[in-house]
Amino acid sequence: MYRLTAAELNETLHVRRDPCVSIYLPVEKVGQDTRQGTIRLRKLVKASHEALRERGLRTPQAEQLLAPVQALLDDALFWEHQEQGLALFASLDGLKIHQLTETCAESVTISNRFMVLPLLAESEQDPVYYLLTLSLDGTRLHLGTRTSLTECELAEPRYVKAVRDTYTLEKQLQHHGSSGGSGTVYHGSESAHDKEKLMVEEFLRQLAANLAGGLTLPEAPLVVACVDYLFPLFRSLCKDCRLQDAHISGSPDTLKKDTLMEKAWQIARPFFEQGKHQAIRSFSHLAGTDKTSSGIGNLLPMALQGRIEALLLRRQPVWGRWDTGSGAVLEILEEQAQFGDPDLLSEAALLVLDHGGSVYLLHDEEMPVPDPCAGLLRF
Repeated sequence: MYRLTAAELNETLHVRRDPCVSIYLPVEKVGQDTRQGTIRLRKLVKASHEALRERGLRTPQAEQLLAPVQALLDDALFWEHQEQGLALFASLDGLKIHQLTETCAESVTISNRFMVLPLLAESEQDPVYYLLTLSLDGTRLHLGTRTSLTECELAEPRYVKAVRDTYTLEKQLQHHGSSGGSGTVYHGSESAHDKEKLMVEEFLRQLAANLAGGLTLPEAPLVVACVDYLFPLFRSLCKDCRLQDAHISGSPDTLKKDTLMEKAWQIARPFFEQGKHQAIRSFSHLAGTDKTSSGIGNLLPMALQGRIEALLLRRQPVWGRWDTGSGAVLEILEEQAQFGDPDLLSEAALLVLDHGGSVYLLHDEEMPVPDPCAGLLRF
């Protein structure tokens, strides 16, 4: 799977090299037919070559830049393992590839930096979460993303049997007259059912206490998968504020990995979207004051000046031309007049990120104004 990590995405954001070619294309399969992707890409490579030549790049350099992209056309194995979309970032330094889990519009932009805005829609800082698959017969801790799940170290006890064994040892010591132990005391009058309940509670108590040492990423939420009766018990004992209110219902021993990832992401996703929702609420509250603005013509110069704290963007591009010195928008186009024309929303987003601001991509119904962009201002 070809996906940029958070570090690679950040590196790509800060590339300054002329020319940088950004190619986006949907990848459609009709049954087992993978040729649609190669047909689209062949057309885009040809158009990119012509656009580079029009910008003054010599033919040998244009061919050198696009050669790694051209090579993908004959890589049958590459096309058999695609998802919904594909992003290609080519320069004279090489090619970066990122598979998109959602479809995208077909486009080519040529600039002195890569157009990576569509990537932010699905990999904003590559968010991660913890997944605890809680089972009395074996508990595991995982670090997850939307598309991956990796097991982490987890301190003992991970099985309720370990607590039972400790209890049995204490009983044996008590039987032989030992009175100096400091462990949990279980009275002889307790029924087997009561003892088992105490074992489970003690196991969960120790697990919750030891869990903090494994949760080393402070911003990652904690999702639990377990049978229903265990979750309220665990929740009453676990004081970690990152523990999510909802849990994955069912025995984790019987749930497939893909199912765990899908359900865990559904629970963790609202946690990652808190910043976006707060920005929307703040804009609505401050609308009409000097702390907000909208419209690409207003916001692009502000982005250049570092005035934007949070930028809200719709997902569709706004093609046009602008003055990179002043930020003034020179022309807005209904569509790309030619391959390589920039998306003004992407240009604004990159400037905001350069100045330490936040960028949130919204669906049309989430936008607080009819414009394709809105901003919360620092000053």
